[in-house]
Amino acid sequence: MPKNEKCVVTDTTVCKFIDKDCKDCFINNMKDEQSAQKTLEDFEVTLSLLPDDIDELQGDECCFCISKKQKRAKYAIVDIGHSEPETTRGAIFGFGKKVRQRIGSLLPLSISICKKCRGAFWMLDIIKWASLLFFGSVAIGICFIPAVNENPVLPYGVVMIGIVIGYIMGKVLSTLYLKAKGRQTRFNVFDIPVCAKMKENGWFTIQDNSEVTHFLFSRKPMLRRISDVRECTSADRD
Repeated sequence: MPKNEKCVVTDTTVCKFIDKDCKDCFINNMKDEQSAQKTLEDFEVTLSLLPDDIDELQGDECCFCISKKQKRAKYAIVDIGHSEPETTRGAIFGFGKKVRQRIGSLLPLSISICKKCRGAFWMLDIIKWASLLFFGSVAIGICFIPAVNENPVLPYGVVMIGIVIGYIMGKVLSTLYLKAKGRQTRFNVFDIPVCAKMKENGWFTIQDNSEVTHFLFSRKPMLRRISDVRECTSADRD
């Protein structure tokens, strides 16, 4: 694709990572070379924080299988962040005294997942909602009993109790399911060996930090191969 030879980031790591025509690149809209250079330096820091084997997460085999690995069916997507490089911003809506931001690097991590493990995540969600729906429906059914329906307040109490029971039972059943399936499937992103190394290096999830990581699922990866960026850059330097 055409390159702007005057751009300070042309053919650098960030240029190859963005992989767009110059007219579509956000760096092209920056006001000065200093800002573009800062973007490159920050991206180099982000790259240095990633393990050498990060591309294994987007391989042909599922990363969530604990024993026998199955063939990839989709990608599990989760946003992860790191405090480096140091990023500052005004404390009040971008104005005022500069304070350090929690997130300096942000990546949409794409992780290979098989049908079986995807189904395990899906079942966890189903259990919670099915429990709420079941006990909520039972509570509504009880409200049609004449002895209950004649009281103007009692039906509301019955429905509320049904929702609470459904929520609690959903938690209990999903915990039991998680314990049973946990021998076969990894439910937390940082239980995956490559991601465990990233956690030790300071990476964290943006959405939550619970036992079960909340993923989005896609047929295509959201992150391009990091090794391609690194290899191209090494070749340029040589």
